[in-house]
Amino acid sequence: MERNFIDGYSEWQSNPEIVGVNKMPQHATFMPYGDFELAKACDRYASDRVKLLNGKWKFKLYKNYAYRPTDFAQPHYDSHNWDSIRVPGSWQLQGYDFPQYANVRYPWESHEDICPPNAPTKYNPVGCYIKRIYINEATASKRVVLCFEGVESAFYLYINGERVGYSESSFNRAEFDITRFLKVGSNVIAVEVYRWCTGSWLECQDMWRLSGIFRDVYIYTTQREYIRDFEISAQPTELRDDGSLNVHIMVNGSYELLSVDMAVYDEDGQTVGLDSCYVDENLRANMKAIIAGARLWSAEHPHLYTVVLTLKSDGVPIEYVSSKFGFRKIEIKEGILLLNGKRLVLKGTNRHEFTCDGGHYVSEKVMLEDIKRMKDNNINAVRTSHYPNCPRWYELCDEYGLYVIDENNMETHGTGWSTIIGCPQLPASRHEWEKACMERIRSLYHRDKNHACVIAWSLGNESLGGTNVKKMYDWLKAQDSTRIIHYECYRDPNEKIYSDVYSRMYARPEECEAYATSESHPRPMILCEFTHAMGNSCGSTAEYTRLWDLYDCLQGGFVWDWVDQAILTETPGGTKYLGYGGDFGDKPNDGNFCGNGLLLADRRVTPKLYEIKRLYQNVDFTAIDAERGQIELKNKYLFTNLNAFTLRWQQFSKDGVFRSGETTVDLEPGEKTVVDLELSRATNSEYYLNLSLVAPGLLCEENVVAAAQFVINEFENAYYEPEPLDELIVADTYGSLRVMGGKMSVRFNRRNSCLAGITVNGEELLAGEMRLNFWRALTDNDRGARVGARLGMWKYAGEAPNTTFNIESYHVFDEGRKVIISVTAKIYTEPVSAASLIFTVTSAGMQIDYTFNPNPALPEVPEVSLLFPLSGVFDKVRYLGRGPFDNYIDRDSAADIGLYTEKIDSMYVDYLKPQECGNRTGVRSAVLTGGKKRLAFSASTQVEMNVSRWLPDELERAPHGYELPQGNKTVLRVICRQQGVGGYDSWGAEPNEIYKIKTDKPYRLLFKIDF
Repeated sequence: MERNFIDGYSEWQSNPEIVGVNKMPQHATFMPYGDFELAKACDRYASDRVKLLNGKWKFKLYKNYAYRPTDFAQPHYDSHNWDSIRVPGSWQLQGYDFPQYANVRYPWESHEDICPPNAPTKYNPVGCYIKRIYINEATASKRVVLCFEGVESAFYLYINGERVGYSESSFNRAEFDITRFLKVGSNVIAVEVYRWCTGSWLECQDMWRLSGIFRDVYIYTTQREYIRDFEISAQPTELRDDGSLNVHIMVNGSYELLSVDMAVYDEDGQTVGLDSCYVDENLRANMKAIIAGARLWSAEHPHLYTVVLTLKSDGVPIEYVSSKFGFRKIEIKEGILLLNGKRLVLKGTNRHEFTCDGGHYVSEKVMLEDIKRMKDNNINAVRTSHYPNCPRWYELCDEYGLYVIDENNMETHGTGWSTIIGCPQLPASRHEWEKACMERIRSLYHRDKNHACVIAWSLGNESLGGTNVKKMYDWLKAQDSTRIIHYECYRDPNEKIYSDVYSRMYARPEECEAYATSESHPRPMILCEFTHAMGNSCGSTAEYTRLWDLYDCLQGGFVWDWVDQAILTETPGGTKYLGYGGDFGDKPNDGNFCGNGLLLADRRVTPKLYEIKRLYQNVDFTAIDAERGQIELKNKYLFTNLNAFTLRWQQFSKDGVFRSGETTVDLEPGEKTVVDLELSRATNSEYYLNLSLVAPGLLCEENVVAAAQFVINEFENAYYEPEPLDELIVADTYGSLRVMGGKMSVRFNRRNSCLAGITVNGEELLAGEMRLNFWRALTDNDRGARVGARLGMWKYAGEAPNTTFNIESYHVFDEGRKVIISVTAKIYTEPVSAASLIFTVTSAGMQIDYTFNPNPALPEVPEVSLLFPLSGVFDKVRYLGRGPFDNYIDRDSAADIGLYTEKIDSMYVDYLKPQECGNRTGVRSAVLTGGKKRLAFSASTQVEMNVSRWLPDELERAPHGYELPQGNKTVLRVICRQQGVGGYDSWGAEPNEIYKIKTDKPYRLLFKIDF
C-alpha cells in the first residue's frame, strides 16, 4: 500500500514507527518463472523473469545528509566523475569511511549525545548509489519488482528522479513495485543509504558496524495476475509412514478466472503428488497431497521434495513458482525436544555473516564451504546470530542438512550498558517501538517459513523482556505450530513467557546439571551460546557434552562462534594483516573481542574445531578389553545405521604401525554392540589402539566422522638414565663450569647455576641460558580473567635469574664418567618459594631433575617449566605425544598420541592477538633438528612441550602477529604442567579448578637430553 513521506526526513532520523514507505508485504523466498521446467529446477536466479543488478554502481559518500546533493537521483545528474563501487559489498571495505567494531556499545557513543529514537546527525555518512538499466517493451508491459536483500542500515529508493520508497532493518528484504516509475529505454535507479537510522537502536549486535548495499539486488517481473505468496506445511503422518502436504496460496488478480495446479516431485524428479483448485473470492487457494512413503528430512538425511505451482487464467498457464521443502516434525513432549519422534541434541555453532574481505557480504562459495566444513566436523546446527541471513544460506542448509535457529534482527544490548545518560532499555514495553519489532518478526517469518532447516524462530538477542517481546512471541505462536520459539532472557523473572525452551548463555556445567537434576524442568535446556572460542580457548567443552549424554533435557548448545570477525588490511609499508577494533581509528571499539571463531578470519582452521568435532561425534567407543580388541560402540545418530561407514583400526607403537584392519558394523541408531578386533599379540611396552569410522567427506575424499584411541601398557619402562660412556673433564673457572667428554661439552653459569651451553659435534645448541619458567603468554581468556594482574609475580619469578632467585647450595660431584651438579635455590616470590635442580651429565646425555616447591600461600601458577633458548637453525620437531595440532590439559579430547613431525613455524597459531599457542601434551620424547644441529629429549613421565620462535613475553607484548620480533631463535619449553586454557567465557572465567596448578604441593620434572 502506498503512503506519503514525512517532511523533514524523519523516517530515518527520529520516528521509530516509520519502518518503511511503499514497501511490498513480505513473502516466502521464491521466484516467478515463465517456463515450467525452469520452475521445476528451482534455481531462482536461473529464472527467465529475473535480472541481477549486482556489479559496479556509481557511488559517492557524504559526511551526513546535509552534504548530499538533493538532485543526484535525477536522470540528468552528472555522475561521471563519481567512483565505481562493488554491489553487493560494504562501503567501508572498499575504501570509504571506516569500519567500526563494537560489542555492547552503540557506535556513536562519545561522539554525539543522543537518546532513542534519534539517529546521529553530525557524523552519519550517506552513500549515494546510481545504476542505469535498460528496460525493453516486454519488461515494461509487466509488473516489475525491485528487490534489495540487505541494505545497512536505511535507504531511500528513487527511480528516474521520483522517490519510490523507504526501508530500514538492515538484514530484512525490502521490495518495491516500480512498474509505474519505469519507461522503455534507459532508467536511473538511485539509492540513498544512511549509515545509521532510528532502527539502528535495535541493531546493537556484537559485530562490525558496516554500511551499504551488502546483499543481492535484482528486478523480477510477473504478470498482472500473480502468486504473491504461499506457505508450505509438510508433516509426517502420525505413524510417519507418509507425508501430509498442505500449501496455502495467496494470489493477486481477478479471482473469477484464476486456478492453480500443484505438482510434487521427489529427489529423482518423479511425480508423487498432484492437485488443482480454483482461486476463491479471498484470492486464496488451498492445495493438499498425501505423499506415500515420504522420506523425512533431517540433518543426517536431508531429503527434499519440489513443489511447482502453476497459476492459470481461464485454463491457460500464465506463471509458475516453485520451492524445495522437506517433511519433518518438530515438537516438545514431556519436556524433551523431538525431531521426527527422536530426542534431538543440537551440536551447534553461532555464525555471523562475515568475511575478512567482504564484510557482511558472503558469497555462495564461502557459504557452501562453511556448510561443508560444519558437516565434516559433526556440527549439525547453526544459529543465525543475530539476524536473518542471506536467503541462499537457508536453501543450502535445506540441501546439505543443518538445523537452523533463525534469529530476528533485534539486539539492544547497548541500551542496558549504555554510557549515555537517560538512555532507556529497548524495546521493553515502549509502544513507539512495537511496530518496528512486529515488522521485523513478520519479515523473518514470512521470508523463511518454507524452509525445512528452520526448526526454531529466535525473537532476537540480548534485548531483555517486555510487552513488545511478548507480542512477537504470541504472533509467531499463532502463525506457526510446526516450530519452537527460542529466546534467551533468563534474567527476566518472566522469561518462560517468551520461549519454549530454557535458553542460557555461558551457563557453567554445574548450572546445567543443577537444572537437569531439579525437581521440575518442564522445558529443554539449550545453550544458545557456550564455550567462548576467543583466541586460544574451548577448554573444558567436554564437561558440557558429557552432560548432554547423561540428561535428556540438556539438548545441546551453540559454540560462540564460527569464524573470527576481522578485516584484511595492510600497514603503510604493505604488510597485510587481519585488523580488529581500533585498527581503523574507530572509537568506541572493543578491540579483538571480535576474534571468537573456531576458524580464523580468513577461514583457516584452528585446533579448537578439531576438539569440537571429536566431542560432537555421534559414536561412543568404550573399551571392554582393549588389549584383546573388545570395544563397545554406541550409535548416537538418530536415523543412520553405522553400516554407512567403514570402521578402521590400527595398532602402533613408537616404532610405527604393526597391525591394522577394517570392518563394517551393522548397528541401528540408539543401539550398542561389542566388536572383536583381530589384534596382534600384546607386548610389554606402551602401544596404542586407534579406531575410526570413515566416510566420503564434503571437503575431503575421506572424512573421519568418529574416532577413539586406547593406550595399552601406558608409559611403562619408557625412561632410562643416560649411559656413562667416556671419561669426563670438569673445568671450573670463576665464571663458568664446563663438563666435556666424547663429542659433547656442557657449560653452566657459576653466578646463577643456569645451564648456559650445550655443544655437540662442535655445534652449539643453546642461544642463551636455560631458565626456570612459570609463565605463558597471556591468552585472551587470561586477559579477561585479569591473570596478568593477579598472577604477575610468576612472570617475574623466572624472567631474570640473576635477580629473582638466590642460590642456597651448589655442589659438583665428579664420578669420572658421570658428573652431578646439584643446586638448590630460593625463588623471590612473596612469600619465598624454593626449587632444586640436579644435572647428571655423561658423554651420552644429560639428565635434568627439577623440583619446584611453591609457597602454599601463593595463588596458582600459570606454568611450571624449563625454558631453553635455542639456535634459530632448528626448523623441525619430531615427537611422540598428543597431536598433530596443539592441545592443552583441558582441550585434548581430539589430540591422539602419535609420532608426529612438524615444522616449527607451523606450530604457531595465528590468533588475532598473539598469545600462548602451539602446546603439546602427553609428550614422551622429542627430537628437534635443523641444519647440522640436533637436540633430543625423553621424559620419565608424560610432559608437555612448546616449541616457538618467540619468548612468552614477546608474544604477549605484540598487538598483532606482524609486530612480533623477527629474531633468529627457537624457544623450547619442557613443561611439567601448564594450566588449562579455559573457555566458559572470556571476560572473567578461569579454567576449571582441576586444570589449575595449585601451590599446595611440589612439582617434579625429570627428563634427559641425548647427545
